[in-house]
Amino acid sequence: MITHLKIKDFALFESLELSLADGLSVFTGESGAGKSLIFDALASLFGGRCSTANIRQGKERYSLQAVLSLTGQNLAKDYLMEQGFRYTGDEIIITKELMKDGKARVKIGESLASTTHLRELGKTMAEIHSQNEQLFLLEKSNQLEFLDRYGNLESLKFKFKSALQQYRHWKQKLSDFEETRRTMLKRKEILEYEIEEIESVSPKEGEDESLSSEESLLANGEKLAENYRLVLEELTEKENSILKVFPTLIHAIQKVSILIPEKKEMLEEWEEVYDRLKSLKSIIREEEEELFFSPERLDMVQSRLQDIKKLKKKYNVSLTEINLLLEEKKSELERWNEQAGDEDFLRIKKDQCLTEMKELGFQLSKLRRNVISQFEEDVQKEMADLGLEGGKLQVVLRWEENPEGEVEEGSKSYFLSESGLDQIEFYFSANPGEKPRPLRKVASGGELSRVMLALRSVLGKQAPSPQMLVLDEVDTGLGGEAAEAMATKLKKLARNSQILLITHTQQVAAAGDHQIKIEKRQEGGRTVSYAAILDFEERKRELARMIGGKQLTSAVLKAATDLLMKKAG
Repeated sequence: MITHLKIKDFALFESLELSLADGLSVFTGESGAGKSLIFDALASLFGGRCSTANIRQGKERYSLQAVLSLTGQNLAKDYLMEQGFRYTGDEIIITKELMKDGKARVKIGESLASTTHLRELGKTMAEIHSQNEQLFLLEKSNQLEFLDRYGNLESLKFKFKSALQQYRHWKQKLSDFEETRRTMLKRKEILEYEIEEIESVSPKEGEDESLSSEESLLANGEKLAENYRLVLEELTEKENSILKVFPTLIHAIQKVSILIPEKKEMLEEWEEVYDRLKSLKSIIREEEEELFFSPERLDMVQSRLQDIKKLKKKYNVSLTEINLLLEEKKSELERWNEQAGDEDFLRIKKDQCLTEMKELGFQLSKLRRNVISQFEEDVQKEMADLGLEGGKLQVVLRWEENPEGEVEEGSKSYFLSESGLDQIEFYFSANPGEKPRPLRKVASGGELSRVMLALRSVLGKQAPSPQMLVLDEVDTGLGGEAAEAMATKLKKLARNSQILLITHTQQVAAAGDHQIKIEKRQEGGRTVSYAAILDFEERKRELARMIGGKQLTSAVLKAATDLLMKKAG
């Protein structure tokens, strides 16, 4: 329930703070005073549509805030916990701001949230019925909810829903697998080809570098041999080769160093050059002897280098990474081979869930059909108490054929929703002898209000009513005994709920545990709406206005007092 409501710069409301209690709270006031605006604000707070047209003229935003009591609200607590919203004790504050640019800012507790969060939280706590919107009662899914709550079938429906979700899970898994298998076959072919391709080359780490070096040697073998031979000839093999002449040169330098002692260092340098040349001759000789040239070997090296180059280019990796890639591809191929055995398991799981789901669906449908007759009878009694004597509510239950439906019965397949096989719609006739037709097509606003209260009264005997009902002029068009009956029903429903109700009917207003008057005033050239919780004397005057208009005669005041005292008694 809502314990405190704050509205700022919302249409005619400049600033409003209102404390609300449990039981039946009635909102009264002249037409156009702003009663429905409060309920529009509540609808927006619980995730309804928000419009920048509701921002008070001259302001940048409107702000709405409500303090919610979570006492007994287990569904709401579960939702808050699942979504990670924290709250202290048994209260949480929800806030919504709407800016002129259309951007909304929502908070649940201290955390930022979305309008969807507000809507989902609101579903666990409240039902809001407005004359300006499609009523909750007209939605077929909600009509089915009424029947299930009456028959205490919600636990079975939950089991069915879980079975359906499991079935769809395994069905999707199998579908994904079949799609994956087609991809898998293509992928396996590719993997097997690529593994064979890499293994046929079987490159070794560093092999490309060593082969490149060998290729260079082989490709230049003749030129190398020719130059090695030339160097050796010039060093030692010619008649006047360098090493043959060099001793004579050194002998001459010795003589010079004897004559000029300062030249002794030069002699040492010549001797070092001589020693170095002899060493180089030995190295050249060894390299010449080791030199190997084979055209066949060159062709083989170049061919292998080309194969390695193709692999590196194709897979865009180094030679070291090619071998790692080969292992990855082998592992992937092994995984595909293992998964190939999963199909039978997935099919068995899907079939098991389908069997369970069908059994629960048939059971749920059978139990619904078993309670329809008593449900219709109980609702009809309540409607008679509300002035719909002779009115009739008929539950039409059918299965929807669908060629792709999961459930087969006879030669037909049927559509499944999360509520089961059954599609349901309420049919209604207000008078005896009239053929029932879809409620959404034939019921007036006043009739819808009474049907809804009849359903609430019937459900109150089977299961608790929702903790909070927000009703916008649901008593429109009622008077006399029908208004009295509605007042009595609302009073009973409010024993276990918080009901917020806009009314123009004095009998309903007098039945309220609390009465809030909405009025508008002219201030500084602007219209401003205010709300005030009325005490007993103020309620008498407000009821008198509702009975007799602005002329508050003693007779009208007495009638208002008698009505208030009667309802209080």
